[in-house]
Amino acid sequence: MNLKLNKEEIGVYILRLGLAVVFLYFGISQILDQSKWIYFVPDRFLNFYISETLKSKIVFLNGIFDTVIALSLISGLFIRVFSLLGFIHLLSIAIFSLGFEPNGIRDLGLAFAMLSLFFLFRK
Repeated sequence: MNLKLNKEEIGVYILRLGLAVVFLYFGISQILDQSKWIYFVPDRFLNFYISETLKSKIVFLNGIFDTVIALSLISGLFIRVFSLLGFIHLLSIAIFSLGFEPNGIRDLGLAFAMLSLFFLFRK
């Protein structure tokens, strides 16, 4: 078995690992304690008030989604699918939740890192 990697392959592995760490941290954090994250969920959606209980459930489900993305990046399974979903997810957070503030711009950068992974990964 040849374990020699070229620079592009090493770069893709580093990108995958770095993004996986981010998604895994946020995913596990949201699963374990939704109360720290519910303030990111808007109070109203499509003219409907969102209760604290529903916000908590949204955060929990988002944590599961983030964790699944991280596991995909770590395992190498379905990377193109989950990198595209991660891009859409982070882009929507940056635009609709955080806005163009420092945290939103950070998520926008991470979104485009996910999009680059979508194009870099050939499988």
